[in-house]
Amino acid sequence: MNLEVEYMGLSLKSPIVVSASPLSEKVENIIEMEKAGAGAVVMFSLF
Repeated sequence: MNLEVEYMGLSLKSPIVVSASPLSEKVENIIEMEKAGAGAVVMFSLF
């Protein structure tokens, strides 16, 4: 099933966007999110 979407000019493979959390601190976790179907990840910030 094709779930591709366009959001603010960005082409995403999936409409699922993972919110910022401590899980997005490590690249390994972000790779796992992508494998699980996330179209984008909001990066965790220190600020």
